[in-house]
Amino acid sequence: MTAVHAFRALLWAAVALHGAVFLVAFVLDLARRRVPGWLWAVYLAASTLVVLQGLSGVALSLSGTRPPDPLHFLYGLLSLGGALAAFGLRPGGFLRGAVLPVREARAVALLSLTVAALLLRAYQTGLFAR
Repeated sequence: MTAVHAFRALLWAAVALHGAVFLVAFVLDLARRRVPGWLWAVYLAASTLVVLQGLSGVALSLSGTRPPDPLHFLYGLLSLGGALAAFGLRPGGFLRGAVLPVREARAVALLSLTVAALLLRAYQTGLFAR
């Protein structure tokens, strides 16, 4: 049995938030500024939506529903990895020391863009695969 997607609203909200975080972080990187607290809050909210989307996918999978293309699982897992990395990059996070403070905005911009692209690719493999 196949299904198109668990919750499209979660997906599009996560993509929109990751896109907005990318744009703001990109501008901050060009200005050589650090990521403000409010952007971390938006970024973690976007990552929370990715985790919720992943949990809904696990629930669908356990109920016997499978995507048309197994790559959907790979893109979903990579998106969850990006959400975990966002959690680790936050102030006090476990990945915080891996990024220089002057490159913080660049890391956030690249990671948020990557997660948005992975979410769109996961959606595409779940919707248009044969």
